[in-house]
Amino acid sequence: MFGLLLRDGSQMEIEAPDLLAAMRHALRMSADLRIEGCQSRVMRQDEIRQSLELDRPGLFEPYNAEWQPPSTAEFRALLGVAELTGSQAAKLVGVAPGKIRKWAGGDGAPPYAVWRLLTLYAGLAPLVTWNNGKTK
Repeated sequence: MFGLLLRDGSQMEIEAPDLLAAMRHALRMSADLRIEGCQSRVMRQDEIRQSLELDRPGLFEPYNAEWQPPSTAEFRALLGVAELTGSQAAKLVGVAPGKIRKWAGGDGAPPYAVWRLLTLYAGLAPLVTWNNGKTK
């Protein structure tokens, strides 16, 4: 019912219980999503990000002075894409599980370092290398 259209031009069938799970999988794989059924169609990466509320400009960029913390919806969406429970996310980034629950519940927002680690884990942020204090 769902397939991924990979960057190299190949295709891969996936098993997903529903469209949401299929979109999350496609986003993790940086692939477009082929939806088969009565009205077959392809969801491109930008459409998937928009549907998952992960399309705000700058959301996955390296830190800068104008960086805005993720909204509650964005934070929850990221955990879903990463397939992480609150406890798993807490262990991954080195915070108490209660912090993840607070941020997912709308009580504040994670600091940039936590957000960045989670986005890298989920495969949504580009890896940045430093060369004499400048990003490449």
